[in-house]
Amino acid sequence: MTVSGLGALIGDSAPMREMRATIADVASSTLSVLILGPTGSGKELVAAALHSESGRTGKFVAFNVCAIADTMFEDALFGHVRGAFTNASDHSLGFLREAHRGTAFLDEISGLQPGLQAKLLRAIETGQFRPVGGREDVRSDARIVAATNEDLGALVDDHRFRVDLVHRLGAVTIRVPSLAERVEDVPLLVRYFLERAGFGALSVSTGALDMLQRRVWSGNVRELQHAVQWAAMVARQEFDEDTVRRALATQCMRESAEGLAAEAFELRESLARHNWNKERAAHELGVHLATIYRRMKRHRIFPPRARTA
Repeated sequence: MTVSGLGALIGDSAPMREMRATIADVASSTLSVLILGPTGSGKELVAAALHSESGRTGKFVAFNVCAIADTMFEDALFGHVRGAFTNASDHSLGFLREAHRGTAFLDEISGLQPGLQAKLLRAIETGQFRPVGGREDVRSDARIVAATNEDLGALVDDHRFRVDLVHRLGAVTIRVPSLAERVEDVPLLVRYFLERAGFGALSVSTGALDMLQRRVWSGNVRELQHAVQWAAMVARQEFDEDTVRRALATQCMRESAEGLAAEAFELRESLARHNWNKERAAHELGVHLATIYRRMKRHRIFPPRARTA
């Protein structure tokens, strides 16, 4: 079951109806759009719906800003000419030219470093940019759609994001509601996810839906989707309360293990940055010194042995 455009934005709650109406109103314009919403709420689906409804003939090109190393960002966005650097044996268009007459979706835009923000700002303002190693500017008629789960205003106040870039990116702002703001959509989402995963024949009990609607989904729609798909795989004859309970228990154990691994990694990195000074690591991580000792013991993290002459 493949659904695209506005049809992929599942839900009949007031926030979803309002969001779809906004998309329909602004889709055909050339204005840049900033999509705000918590992690897992479906910001890329909103961007794809904007493109689908826009009538633009080019491609929808999506990339995550934080997934690209700062040193590679210009190459990824603007492309390069042959011979620009070692192994550059051919030209590369870059994401903006790939999205010519289409839509360039910049996810997690808040992670863009200040030095690169000025270059993106110029490209948005003029529609022109210079490929790495190039001698002349090139153009792209790509509509810019960006997304973030952070407060860009707070980043501006903290001098980590350019206010002029915020204004350029947010000519139109669309806010994606969290799942907690539209719990009445859970039954529709459950049925959609089951059908999409090939379990459309399963019947769903009222008790199971009640459980899913009462749960706090910190990962929003994405977390619900994973839980539903896992529950469908362990279901016997019916998607019922027992099925949901077993699936959620397994999911919690997996998330707990992943969380502990992330905690250990974060602690090791902080200690290494501060030459194993526990007080400075505690300050950086915003925890009490006793918490640092407790986590070191839990994860069996020990400082490197002092070298002897």
